[in-house]
Amino acid sequence: MSDRGSLLPMVAGMVALCGVAVVGIVDSTDLALARTNLQSTADMAALVGAESFNPLRSQFDGTSLTVRLTNREVRRAVRQFVAESSDGIRLVTATTPDRITARVTVSTVWSPPLGNQFFPIQLRLEATASARANIGGGTDEG
Repeated sequence: MSDRGSLLPMVAGMVALCGVAVVGIVDSTDLALARTNLQSTADMAALVGAESFNPLRSQFDGTSLTVRLTNREVRRAVRQFVAESSDGIRLVTATTPDRITARVTVSTVWSPPLGNQFFPIQLRLEATASARANIGGGTDEG
């Protein structure tokens, strides 16, 4: 009995295993980057919504300025922001639950860049962020 040629199947198996590992690493890294990008877009959209107040409807009582947001203003500003900066990102909701805070939810569909040929899957990713307007609230020093 000869061991001749028994190394080739082992090398082929290792190459296949390494290929699967590379595909998994690349796809999982792309998913992490897509989630980070989506959350960053949600954060920026919430800030845009928080700054969408009408300054003529603000109230100053001598010591503080009170800002009131409306769902309509927040939705309009956030919709325009998402449309201008979208990479397949879509606005799910843009509201103001307490008329001070803007809450935004955005979503996108992710599919693996390498493994999609073998496993055609799509994941729906969603991110939510909240923000409040800072009107003359001081500066961060440090």
